[in-house]
Amino acid sequence: MQDAALSVTPIKPRILVVEDERVVAMDLAGTLKELGYQVAGPVARSEEAIRCAVDQKPNLILMDVRLAGDALDGIQIAEVIHRSQDVPVIYLTAHSDDDTVRRAANTSASGYLVKPFKTPELRSAIEIALHKHAADQNVRRNEHWLSTTLESIAEAVIATDDAGCVKLFNAVAEKMTGWDQLSAREQPLHRILSIVHEDTGKPLGNLLEAALNSGQAQQHNDAAALVTRSGHKILVKELAAPIADRHGQILGAVLVLSDITEFRSQLQEIQRLNEDLERRVALRTAELQSANRELESFSYSVAHDLRAPLRSIDSFSKLLCEEHAAQLDSKGLHFLARVRASVARMSELIDALLSLAGIGQQELDLTNVDVAAITREVAHEIAGAHRHAVEFQADFSLTAVADARLVRIVLRNLLDNAWKFTSDTPGAKITMGTYQVNELATVFVRDNGAGFDPRYKGKLFEPFQRLHHDRQFPGTGIGLAIVERAVRRLGGSVWADSQAGHGATFFFTLPMRSH
Repeated sequence: MQDAALSVTPIKPRILVVEDERVVAMDLAGTLKELGYQVAGPVARSEEAIRCAVDQKPNLILMDVRLAGDALDGIQIAEVIHRSQDVPVIYLTAHSDDDTVRRAANTSASGYLVKPFKTPELRSAIEIALHKHAADQNVRRNEHWLSTTLESIAEAVIATDDAGCVKLFNAVAEKMTGWDQLSAREQPLHRILSIVHEDTGKPLGNLLEAALNSGQAQQHNDAAALVTRSGHKILVKELAAPIADRHGQILGAVLVLSDITEFRSQLQEIQRLNEDLERRVALRTAELQSANRELESFSYSVAHDLRAPLRSIDSFSKLLCEEHAAQLDSKGLHFLARVRASVARMSELIDALLSLAGIGQQELDLTNVDVAAITREVAHEIAGAHRHAVEFQADFSLTAVADARLVRIVLRNLLDNAWKFTSDTPGAKITMGTYQVNELATVFVRDNGAGFDPRYKGKLFEPFQRLHHDRQFPGTGIGLAIVERAVRRLGGSVWADSQAGHGATFFFTLPMRSH
């Protein structure tokens, strides 16, 4: 079974014949059918012709100019039909006098055949008329599309011929310049458009003329202002470009004007806001510098004024224990030991607070830091300070843009925590590694120690927020706060994951850009 081929039968053009001589009309209809056209009519009277044109919507009308006994001739009937329908007309007449030809030409006739005519002449006239009408419809559609597009554009658009005379003037151009399109058409552009420097008022060069002469798009870099028909100034951005055919022949030029008054106002407001922001930043910076100086003074006071009495308490307590132990019973000696332990604890807290305050005091010294090398050094120091054995793995390499001093502080606190919280864990293990996302490297420190309840991880990096009892895991409660502040100064972030009794993992990020 063969596949059925789908074919589309072309629609035959329908032609209305308006002819008052019956024999001629019938002969003409027969000829049209032989040529492959559909025939509407024939009709002999004006009323019938108009009604048939409306009802049957022909593609073309063959119109006899002289209709005997009718008040209207063919040219008048064609004008009536043309008011309601867009249909091409070919006039048929035995008369070729100048007046008839002139009247027919004024109706935009698509053809004119003088009787008697031959069949090839008729066919040629019909095909040319149909083709011309289709082309004209396409041109009108394009013109309507172009006109609608230009009217919807927010900028003023003015087009001229190659002599600089206005051919097109959209609604925005009318509103902006104060000229209506009817008054502006065919005028030389320089008569209706005045562009001056916004500050000096001096005329600027004719941009459209420059585009016509150079064949290149042109734009004013100076501050331009349009002087309207009423003398008002509007700040504008002006752009002109030549219009050329496919052979490069300059046909005209187009000028586009954009009203930048609101844009300039917004720009000035942004500039004012930026200046205000810079002033506030400078003021805030001065306040921060003042606060930093006060903090430095406070840190010095803590270091000097508090340490001196603490040293005295510790020294006199020690002398009591060494030289007057015989006068004290066991309870008194116990009390003295607790006093000395509290002094030591207070000294540690002062050191921790000074470390926390000092994180933000010194200027950053950003270099390419070998994080892995610092990790090995810190891990070796901490391992020597703890009694329990830990399996430590840190097989990674990482160079980051950072301050080596702060990186060492971060690693010391995180590794010291990991060692401390694995002190009661058989087979204690600490693992370090890295992974990279875009230009940030993430370092993690994972242990299998005591861990913590994840419900309270929001408190981890706050000073003095301890999630374990001091008797089980001694400490100041400042270490992780120091870590958070140091990482933040390095432009990174820090967080942690854990389950109580199943170890903890701490993460922090560092930038990877080369220094």
